[in-house]
Parts: sequence; structure tokens; C-alpha cells
Amino acid sequence: MVDVLKSDEEQAEVVKKWLRENGGSLLTGLLLGLAVLFGGKAWMQYRARQAEAASNEYVRLALAVQRHDEQQATAFHEALLRDHSGSVYAVLAALEMARLQVELEKPEAARAQLQWALEHADTDELRHLARLRLARVWIALGKPDEAAALFQGVDPGPWQALYEEVRGDAALAAHRYDEARRHYRAALAALPKDSPARTLLEAKRDDTRRGPESGSR
Repeated sequence: MVDVLKSDEEQAEVVKKWLRENGGSLLTGLLLGLAVLFGGKAWMQYRARQAEAASNEYVRLALAVQRHDEQQATAFHEALLRDHSGSVYAVLAALEMARLQVELEKPEAARAQLQWALEHADTDELRHLARLRLARVWIALGKPDEAAALFQGVDPGPWQALYEEVRGDAALAAHRYDEARRHYRAALAALPKDSPARTLLEAKRDDTRRGPESGSR
């Protein structure tokens, strides 16, 4: 390393000597840097092609889901998992497959897809979406406590109203009417006054009054 305290002449000699001894490694470093630069560009192009291929596969899957073509949807899903399991499209595909399986009255298959989506989602939005749908499937399977357990330690952020609603649904399914009412009230408090979702939530809240518990109204 060049000593900054040397005179200009001494420093020049040190630089010349250092270049004679290290010039080869400098050239190698420069060439490696260029290789990384152009290699990085090639890698980005490769990633773009992969993302486009995954996107196309997902679109085909989504169209098959719309047609309720389980065989075709499953084939496209398997291709996505085989070739693009690390992409966001694989998570979106699992959500689509779960929706199809719910519509085909296959809740256990839907549960497995949503569990996979929850474990592999790499954004908060997708994790919230997968968790909420998974909780609803657990409720449909008659296991509301499994649904409630999904929310432990989770900060719902802007999804507060939806979390409270599903918590209320889980409590209602477990015949805990006062608890369900509290969650529905919390969901209503988190919703804007003009939200169209308020009508259903108010109906759910009012329905809890028919339960045997005699908590606050």
C-alpha cells in the first residue's frame, strides 16, 4: 500500500515498483470486473426470460381454473413448481389452485396449497392473503382453533378488519358468541364508514346475539 507520507519522487518509485509486481493481478482484476459486469447483464436477461415464462405458465393455469379444468390446472401448476418454484408466480398459482379446490369441495387439498403459499410467500401482502384464506379453510374443516392459532403474534397492519372478521368467524364456529361479537365489533371499528363490507359484518355481529352466552351487547 502506498505510504502517503513519502515525497512525490519516492511515491512515484513506489508506485512503479508496485505496478511491476502487481500489474498482472490488476489486469486480471479488470478482466474479472468486466466479466462480472457482462455476466451480470446476461444473468438479468436470463432472470427476465424466466419471469416471463413463469408469468405465461401462471396465466394458463388461471384460465384453466376459470374453466374449472382441474386436470389442466394441475398440469400447469406442476410445471410451475418444477421450473419456477422460487418465483412469486408459484405462490400465486398455489392460491389459485386452492380457490379451485374449495370450489370443487376439496378443502383438505386447498388447505395444503394455502399452507405451501404461506410458507413460501416473500411479501407481507401474499402472506396475509394466504393466512386469511387458510384460516377460513380450517374453519370449513371444523377446526376453528387451528384457524385462530394462525393469527398468534401476527401484526395485521392494514388488514386489521379482515383479521378481526375471521377471528370472529372462528369464535362463532366454536360457539364462543361473546368472543365472536367482540371481534366483529373490532372489525367494524377498523372499517371505513362507507365500506360495503359493513353490512355483512353487522349481520354477523347481530347473529351472535342468538347464542346462549349473555355477554355485553
